Amino acid sequence: MDTVVSITSIFAGLLSIFTANETVDISQKVYSALNTAGKVIAKSEKNEWKASAHEEGYQITKDTILKIGGLK
Repeated sequence: MDTVVSITSIFAGLLSIFTANETVDISQKVYSALNTAGKVIAKSEKNEWKASAHEEGYQITKDTILKIGGLK
């Protein structure tokens, strides 16, 4: 299981680096990738993915409603 988490963390980190805006400094990209990898590891260890996905879905729904209403 640790190997899967490590591979997932590396993939998430690389994805964060390469999907960032070109104007962002490289050190900021690396920091963001390490931060993302740390969060992935922490959520995997605590088995919090279900709660996190629910919270993210709620936030996306809320943001969409606010954009439709012209408040955001």
